Amino acid sequence: MAEEGYSGYENWETWNVSLWLSNDEGLYNETKDILLDNPPEKLEFTHIGLGTSIEEEDIWIIKEARITLSEFVDQLLDDNIITDKISIHRVNWKEVIEDFAVELAKTNSKWKKWLKQSEKHPEWSSD
Repeated sequence: MAEEGYSGYENWETWNVSLWLSNDEGLYNETKDILLDNPPEKLEFTHIGLGTSIEEEDIWIIKEARITLSEFVDQLLDDNIITDKISIHRVNWKEVIEDFAVELAKTNSKWKKWLKQSEKHPEWSSD
């Protein structure tokens, strides 16, 4: 049976981590700092489009942001700051990061480009 999601998120773990990070001012600011210090990275991608034309497109990835944020949350769990029992491997980090990217995109062009890409090509933005 397929999982139905939880409160608009992929699952309870994703919702819970997002809630913890966004509902505490200190954790919220620390998360924003982590994401600003680890902005999306641009990969240049060349492919053959329809017909024989060569198309270039930038792909923005969030690998470092995802890894660093995961390590931060893992430490919060170890330190019992986040007290819920979370299976961290089930967290959809893209969804958690998207919550913050909306705010960051207002002043940061890399986050703005990633967010735009995420909306246009959701399958490209998972890592």
